[in-house]
Amino acid sequence: MPDMAPPPHLTGTPKRETIEAGRTFYRVHAATLDPRMFDPRHDSAFGGGRFDACNGASHHTLCMSAAPETAVAERFLREFAVTRGVQRILPGAALAGQVLSEVRTTRPLNLIRLLTTPELGQVHQDSWLTTTTPDSFPKTRQWAAWLYEKVPWADGILWQSIEDMPRETVVLFDHRCTAPPVSGVQRALDTPEQLSWLGDLLKPYGVEVDLPPAPPRFFINFRTGDAEAVPELLHRELVRRLGEQAVFYDVRSMRPGLPDFTEALEENVRNCETLIAVVGRRWESQTNNDGVRFLDDPQDWVRRELVLAHQQGKKVVPVLVGLRGALRVEQLPEELHHLVHVQVHHLRRGYGDHDIAVLVDELLRD
Repeated sequence: MPDMAPPPHLTGTPKRETIEAGRTFYRVHAATLDPRMFDPRHDSAFGGGRFDACNGASHHTLCMSAAPETAVAERFLREFAVTRGVQRILPGAALAGQVLSEVRTTRPLNLIRLLTTPELGQVHQDSWLTTTTPDSFPKTRQWAAWLYEKVPWADGILWQSIEDMPRETVVLFDHRCTAPPVSGVQRALDTPEQLSWLGDLLKPYGVEVDLPPAPPRFFINFRTGDAEAVPELLHRELVRRLGEQAVFYDVRSMRPGLPDFTEALEENVRNCETLIAVVGRRWESQTNNDGVRFLDDPQDWVRRELVLAHQQGKKVVPVLVGLRGALRVEQLPEELHHLVHVQVHHLRRGYGDHDIAVLVDELLRD
């Protein structure tokens, strides 16, 4: 009955289901909202759930579910999950500022039960009301407002979640029931610990939480054309031991399509634990097409990364490569003078895989 407006009168007898006092439910809400509070009204055409109150309604609503999985599925999977290949992905950004709270009923609640076709028939509807897609929610919300007006004993509505079949979900009407108080655990869903928990919770649903990348432990700073293959070999050995996320290595560690790669570079310098500066024989002397030494250009990325790391108090480890001497103050711009005074590692001429492994041993021990 998708195009049918609610009739003037209710002639059926809605099925009543009573929820006992003290029963625990779960709801997802903004961290700024008290879990006991009912949700703001929604625009009739945009946002909100299946039976939420619209602007102009005489009541507010609160949606909650009998299981945490159902609350999460109702809030995020319908609207935010996207399909990539065979995998459904829940973007971590959708979880920002969101909390999963336990709530407990404070008195028995009488709900309009809409789980079967006969139960839907008693309110002049069919399965469309509880299974239709979000584009029809403006109409299903009209039916919820009509039920609120026509069934004065109803504290809310009970139906089967489509996102988490066959579990049930509930919407409560204010003015009819006492707001349920907080009970037990609250989970801020955007914290690293809870993102991991949420990933495990949704794994059986074939949903993967797209976690934000962890800050890199090491940032490899190097100049193209200098220091031979050391940056690549160092990256390979660090990744073998620590994993890809632990090492930032130029564009290979940035996602395609970043709107501003400069911001990504600077953010990874700020967030890393250690910046490794690979220094070859030509590191101080290389020049650009105008004959200006790279190190003398304040916009040179090797210099900018080193300066930023020093300003942020990061550990900087120069790795000298091949036949070359120590860094000297007179050959460096003033902003890089601090490099002369830190402990360096030296890969001598003729280094091999064993020497790279020993270097990584030292870096991990430092």
